[in-house]
Amino acid sequence: MATRISKTPQSPTQKADKKRIEVLKAAGKCFRKTGFHQTSMQQICAETGLGPGAVYRYFTGKEAIIEAMVDDERRQARAMLLQMREAESIQQALTAATRLFAERYRASADASLMTEVYAEGMRSKRVGIVLRKIEAEWIMGLTNLLRLAQARGQIDATLDAAQTALFLTGMWDGMVIRQHFHAHEDAHALPAFFDMMIARLLAKEGKPDRGGKAAPAAQAPTAARSDEMKESRESADLRQLSLI
Repeated sequence: MATRISKTPQSPTQKADKKRIEVLKAAGKCFRKTGFHQTSMQQICAETGLGPGAVYRYFTGKEAIIEAMVDDERRQARAMLLQMREAESIQQALTAATRLFAERYRASADASLMTEVYAEGMRSKRVGIVLRKIEAEWIMGLTNLLRLAQARGQIDATLDAAQTALFLTGMWDGMVIRQHFHAHEDAHALPAFFDMMIARLLAKEGKPDRGGKAAPAAQAPTAARSDEMKESRESADLRQLSLI
């Protein structure tokens, strides 16, 4: 005789959370299609299949929906910082961050939704306040990671950790947008180039080799070798420009 497996009934809170997530997904889909300001609450209701009364039970309007999306962004940023703290080195942590940003926003729809949210944060004081809290929390967390790496001698100790954190975040934001316009190219090329540039930015000058001695100065190249190096650099510059 077959045993009937009964499903565990959901609590009212679980049901409400599920409906809330459904509304957020539907709103995100609408925002991706037509933008924040062109999307109406009626369109969001139609996308969810719920009546206006049901939708307004969870959100008072579009700004409240954006705030909820921003709050989700905050949770993901915290999770990313925790993952970065567990890395063996700062370079490993930053490489992981580059990959996470690239993968998360590789779909053009997700990148456009991110820009919609941040653009609304510039227009709306209410959304802007929430975004600034996330920004401050993220920058502080990244700054602390950089300072720890400086204390361990992993990166240049003369760098301003807070400004470096802002600069790196700006680079990642730019990568998210740029990869959308270069989606037809190698998906891993731009993140790899960012990793190389970040490593150069943070590298210590006069870094000792494994034996603890300073690396010997390179010998002056011959004229022929100089021409070869110049051509190689020019080719590399052209490849890098095509990535950017």
